[in-house]
Amino acid sequence: MKSFDKNMVPMIGALVIAIAPQIPHLKPWIVGWCILLWGYMLMAVKYGWAGPGRITRFILTVAGFFGVAISYGKIIGGGSFVGLLAIMAGLKPLETKTHRDQMITAFIAYFIVITSLFESETLAITLYMFFSVFVTTGVLIHVNHPSGRLKESAKQSAKILLQAIPLMLLLFFLFPRIQGSLWGFARQHTATTGFNDSLNMGDISKLVQNNENAFRAEFSGDLPKPETRYWRGIVLWRCEGARWHVGIRAPQLQVPISGAQPYEYSVILEPHNKKWLFALDLPANEPGQSQLLDDYSLRLRYELRHKQRFYLKSYTSYNTGKLKPWERIALKLPAQGNKKARELAHTWASESRSEARTDEQIVETALNYFKENNFIYTLNPPLLGSNPIDDFLFNKKQGFCEHFASAFAFLMRAAGIPARVIGGYLGGKTNPYGNYILVRQSDAHVWVEVWLKGKGWTRVDPTYAVAPSRIEQGMEMAVPADELPDFLSSGQRGVFITFREQIRNRWEAINAQWDSFFIGYSSDDQKSFLSRFGIHLETLKGKIKSLLAVLSLVILSGILLSAGLFSKTRASRKDPIQRIYLKFCSKLAKAGFPRRADQGPRDYAAEIGRKERRLKERVDEIMDVYIILRYTRRGNDKILNKFGLLVNRFHPGK
Repeated sequence: MKSFDKNMVPMIGALVIAIAPQIPHLKPWIVGWCILLWGYMLMAVKYGWAGPGRITRFILTVAGFFGVAISYGKIIGGGSFVGLLAIMAGLKPLETKTHRDQMITAFIAYFIVITSLFESETLAITLYMFFSVFVTTGVLIHVNHPSGRLKESAKQSAKILLQAIPLMLLLFFLFPRIQGSLWGFARQHTATTGFNDSLNMGDISKLVQNNENAFRAEFSGDLPKPETRYWRGIVLWRCEGARWHVGIRAPQLQVPISGAQPYEYSVILEPHNKKWLFALDLPANEPGQSQLLDDYSLRLRYELRHKQRFYLKSYTSYNTGKLKPWERIALKLPAQGNKKARELAHTWASESRSEARTDEQIVETALNYFKENNFIYTLNPPLLGSNPIDDFLFNKKQGFCEHFASAFAFLMRAAGIPARVIGGYLGGKTNPYGNYILVRQSDAHVWVEVWLKGKGWTRVDPTYAVAPSRIEQGMEMAVPADELPDFLSSGQRGVFITFREQIRNRWEAINAQWDSFFIGYSSDDQKSFLSRFGIHLETLKGKIKSLLAVLSLVILSGILLSAGLFSKTRASRKDPIQRIYLKFCSKLAKAGFPRRADQGPRDYAAEIGRKERRLKERVDEIMDVYIILRYTRRGNDKILNKFGLLVNRFHPGK
């Protein structure tokens, strides 16, 4: 069997391992494409089938490219790039006939490994990536030394990776940080926050079906109490009945907020392709590359396309002060629609004026309306009519948090009280093995802020009036069990902490440390780290020092690596017999007669003699001299010189 055939199985194995993390994101037909073509080549090797001809390969290539273009709508792009690589990975083994083809196949596997970082940067995928690189490197070594065993190639691959890790870590800590992820790549499949520039009734109830991570908040001290874990995101000003949207761009906050009960923490936010951040209500600082707006929302200067850490400070007790002129938009309502809701709010306002009641009492009246009129908190709200606020308040009376928040804010504005809708998250799970809160998409929530004299913008959560357990114990305790997704149902979780939950929590804590230390290692962290060694990146001198340190370490690593190679060279020089013999074997290998690792000189010579009779006499002569030098006591300098001369004059191709 040809060496190319022998290498087919490990090459396809490397491709399978490399592409495995991508399978959930590939089109099903592309996965089937790879399985079909790889399966055919493995069967061809086993049964000696002929490979496909040039025309067949050309047709398959064109079909693959057109398939990617049709499936993804374009050839150039994140998802299409990965799909195209998979198509190439399926096709390349069909034409692997030369050493060059095998090398290209191995490099395709490397490219596929890199694309896994487009999808995820978790600890698990990073460890898997190293495993895939280890396998591919082992195959690459085996391709270049086909006479060796795969086990030896694997050992050499592991050795190379271990030697590379120290240099990788040094570059990670010292090389100037690129704005981006751990590896500098943007993920193609990012989390979905569900918070766009607008909010419709039903949006959040759909989002809670998603169990993906939204962000992780790590605190330097005590964790905030569950009832204060409101994570502020987007502020919705303009009302269009059942639909709310941002409407205006709030100006940048000019006067810093002051308050009580401060918390300092960091948020590692999953990518969501939007420009807003989520912070504990109420944020008081601007992390790097962001703006704190006058409605206390945090807005990035770029769309968040990769996992990133932000350092924040928040007050859970505060007073935002007077109502600013531009904030009076919080009183506007559509000109028409939802007549009954307007009349109800006007009634409350009239009673308030006649009885000298405060706006706070109107707020309390509205909350009591929800409490006393059999409203139901549900994940499966019914469809609403052309006047959705009226239909919800007086007919259906079933809804999720966005229904209650939208209706409450509408009533407040109709009663003459400034109100705005806030989109974000509520709650989050603590981990017994870490001082952080993990917030998932299923924790999405919407609430209302009203402006009250003497208090400023004040949070009011109408959901609490109907389902207080949502705030105090989580959503799984607030809605019927048959409405909950599987990951939130009591049957799925169990009442007590099971062994499975302990393992999950421990693994989650390990991932938190990974995210905090590696994924969250930002340019600010690098500056802090280097300042301990007297290198300050804010100055030109500090930047030069950092660059010199990187160059010095790279040079030192090169010297150490070279020293290891030189030590091997010196070792071979100490044994000139072996050096000359390896030179002889190398000449034979290039001529197409590689030596197996388990072959002795006699067996090797006999095999060559059987395959190429014209070389038999010269090979036998050289082997006889080698055996005298290596295995007998008759060797001397004269015989050694003869051995070297014979090998130098040996040219198997002539």
